[in-house]
Amino acid sequence: MLNKTLIKKNFKRSILTYNDNADIQRHTSAKLTEFIKGNSFQNILEIGSYTGILTKQITELNPEFKKYVAVDIVEESASYINKINSKIEFVNKDIENFSTEQRFDLIISNLSLQWCAEFKDIFKKLKSYLKNDGMIAVSVFYCGNLFEIKQAFGVELNYPDEKYISDMKKSGILSDYSVIDKEEISLEFKNPIEVLRHLKNTGVNSIKSYNSITRIKNGLKILNEKYNNKITYKPLYITDICR
Repeated sequence: MLNKTLIKKNFKRSILTYNDNADIQRHTSAKLTEFIKGNSFQNILEIGSYTGILTKQITELNPEFKKYVAVDIVEESASYINKINSKIEFVNKDIENFSTEQRFDLIISNLSLQWCAEFKDIFKKLKSYLKNDGMIAVSVFYCGNLFEIKQAFGVELNYPDEKYISDMKKSGILSDYSVIDKEEISLEFKNPIEVLRHLKNTGVNSIKSYNSITRIKNGLKILNEKYNNKITYKPLYITDICR
């Protein structure tokens, strides 16, 4: 079960180091914007805005937006979002506890929804906030993400796999208009301590469960000797239209 208190605590701690270390998040944010280029959106909902990497890109693409709601569990995110555009409405909320009567023509989220208990449920919930012909575009990590960390320390999130996505299509959560894309991106570090520092500086250590010094030492040894201090991110991109 996800520990939302730990998730919030670790992202709150990493907010000052995040932008300098979020190479993967910046990459996936840029790719998300590629999916929506050529469209004009007036009413936008962003889930997991955090320091505003995606927020800045979306507002630059849609400078004449009428409404932009940015939701994040970390209250300190507000100052980052307000600096981007004072018209943005920041909502300090866990998305699983967020609800709205508003309807949007774009709902977008970059690498946030894996922190929810059930991806398909939150995706379905978000789609219900779309206007007719509105678009949802999200990135989320898929099965096998950071497999080196799982092998070294025995911890991982419950990521969706191909069958999971196929079941979402069969159940109608994903429509016939949905587009699925995925990547595999590796990062290399000088030593295993740098790997853990990277995870801490981007808040990803929220999945950690290092319960002993021996476990940590063994995990560091595996990262170094078996994986040569490399970790692998596997982002999944999903776009869909409400029809």
